Amino acid sequence: MLENYSTLQFIVRGKIFKGFCMRIQDDFHETYAVILDGYHSFCIWLDNKSEKWCASKNVAIDPDAIDEIISRISLPAAVS
Repeated sequence: MLENYSTLQFIVRGKIFKGFCMRIQDDFHETYAVILDGYHSFCIWLDNKSEKWCASKNVAIDPDAIDEIISRISLPAAVS
């Protein structure tokens, strides 16, 4: 899983997304705050019961961009 902070920069459907995500304290889920240039911040979390990633209800971003962020968050941590 992702460390505490990571920068984000990726392209989805020709649109460039830049920003960062950081892990936030949550006693119930693995939760990340996502901040992208030009968008309201939102959260993404792993629901432990369903083992599915979820995003804030009113997030106004392309679902493919959310999938890209989740794929980056859910990658195993790199070993140095």
